[in-house]
Amino acid sequence: MTTQVRFGLPVSGLLNNSSNDFLGSVEWRQSEFATCRSKDSDFSLRTIGMCWKQQCLERTPSRLQDDKPRFATLDDAVESADSGSILAVLARVRSETTPTKRPPKGNLKKQVKSTSRLSREATELLRLWLTHGSAESESCPTALLACCELLALYGSQFPAEVIGGLWRATLAAALAQSESFIHAADTEDWQELLDDSAETHATWLKAGLLPLVCGALFDDVKGAPRLSRAGRTALGDQLQQVTDAKGAPVAEVYNSLSQFLSLWSDGLLVSNLFGESLWKKSAGKRFEKMLERLSAAVRADAALMGCSNGDDALTALNRAYAISGLPTGTDRLKALESASGNGKAATKKKSKKKQTKKKISKAAIPSWQSDDTDAACLRTSWASDASVATVRFDGEPVQLELAVAGVPLLSGSWRLELAEGDEQLELEAEWECICWNSDSDGDYLELQLEFEGGPMINRYLYLSRSDSFAIFADMITGSPPSRVDLATQLPLAAGVTLESAENGREQLLRAGNKTVRVFPLALPQDPGIGTSGKIGLDQNGDQSCLACSHSSESGTMFAPIVLDWAPERQTAQSEWRKLTVTRAAEIDPAGGAAFRLQVGKQHLVLYRSLGGTERYRTFLGYQAESETVIGKFTKSGVIQELLIVE
Repeated sequence: MTTQVRFGLPVSGLLNNSSNDFLGSVEWRQSEFATCRSKDSDFSLRTIGMCWKQQCLERTPSRLQDDKPRFATLDDAVESADSGSILAVLARVRSETTPTKRPPKGNLKKQVKSTSRLSREATELLRLWLTHGSAESESCPTALLACCELLALYGSQFPAEVIGGLWRATLAAALAQSESFIHAADTEDWQELLDDSAETHATWLKAGLLPLVCGALFDDVKGAPRLSRAGRTALGDQLQQVTDAKGAPVAEVYNSLSQFLSLWSDGLLVSNLFGESLWKKSAGKRFEKMLERLSAAVRADAALMGCSNGDDALTALNRAYAISGLPTGTDRLKALESASGNGKAATKKKSKKKQTKKKISKAAIPSWQSDDTDAACLRTSWASDASVATVRFDGEPVQLELAVAGVPLLSGSWRLELAEGDEQLELEAEWECICWNSDSDGDYLELQLEFEGGPMINRYLYLSRSDSFAIFADMITGSPPSRVDLATQLPLAAGVTLESAENGREQLLRAGNKTVRVFPLALPQDPGIGTSGKIGLDQNGDQSCLACSHSSESGTMFAPIVLDWAPERQTAQSEWRKLTVTRAAEIDPAGGAAFRLQVGKQHLVLYRSLGGTERYRTFLGYQAESETVIGKFTKSGVIQELLIVE
């Protein structure tokens, strides 16, 4: 009596059986298959291959929008495949085929002829693998997934006996590995498995994508429906545990974002191919929100900011949109359309008529921040040439990227050094977001790091939505009256240069054809006025940085740096001053600090309380009851508040 096998039971060595013994050992969900085999002596792997080719030709999902479907999870493995492996076979087949072209209507022979574009060499490679190397798929998850891709997406393009042999080898490998799928799905916390090791990659595959695709391909085998359900559940759990409720991915995911996007996109591809729904409603909404969050970080030069491989991540993001069928839209996702080549590349000529600036509605603001994932994205609009900043504060130092009008300016570690007297303080990875505000005027992110029994460091980033400037500021409070020294480094993106402007401490950042003016407000504008602080170019290993240092004898400090890239202000005269802050008619240098900056017609004013807000402090006649004020002077000399933080 032949031992019956099904998904979920330990089994191995099925490929050693003859074709008849193998088919007889499989426990089928429907008895018709076994009955047909016993009655028809011609029921061979070639017959199975012919049936499979017909199924492949019928399996052309209307929702699929990807130009060339594939399991993108395998891309890296295919590129580095060893000769003789199934991945090398897949690489050859991928290079020769375009599987999404719909075959003409007619009989099977005509359809097969119209879709078969494989060379004899590619078919022979698969024959050789089936003869000598098919045992590889019984133990290697990526090899099994490669078999599944060949079977699901290219099945109509092989001779019937070859695809029948591949069907047998793939089923045998799926049965052999199915027990490990169950063990992998028992993972309780997917956030603990975010490293780039091969073992971790295999666990993600075996828990979700592989059971989903194997269960769909071999639906007639006992245990297949449960296998597919388990795969869908695992993919949903993976998505839920590495994103917050609004779809923002955890910060650790960003360095390998393309891999995670490919995994979920491949799951959608499988579901589309077999007419099933991958996500529950809540998971589907989260996936859609994740794509929108990531779209906000798309830079105009075709990269996804905040990632170590931004171009690969953007390719994966575009593919996720294509496979999911979610509309990129012209209203909310212009940046993604432009970067993916779907949008209009040409820019319209600007009208000579002066255009009035319209305030953006709250619903149209693309910016976001997540406490759960320790990340934020500040974006001025959905336009492809928008200014964008991404901040990751899950560790020390904070990771920062800034693109102004679509041009990369800053990228890397936003470092900070602090000393009290002669003691250099060691910063710990405990940054937290204490304030986030996003409105029609701009985006504001404030981070805080507090030393036990020592000083408190705050730093904020403000990105104006329509006035083409950003503010980076560091604040020190909580120290006894003594000397404190602070140095901050803004990391320059590749190709960005820094030079000093003439007759002042103003700096100029040049990125391509874009010039950004830098105003260190805590330093005197006049270089003839002595100061212990300085600003200029520095190196941190291979990273070029805009470095700025300051000192204070009061134990407190407010040190803002303003970056201005407005074309109309590039040659405008600039002036900045530190303002006198008083409280109860007495000068209060340690309790608060204020600055004003005038560049052409723009006149900014910045204030920060450094000693509590229980009593009003005053500067230029303005009574500040808030901790933070960012504003600008109107033509009538009144301060118009852009942001106030209580």
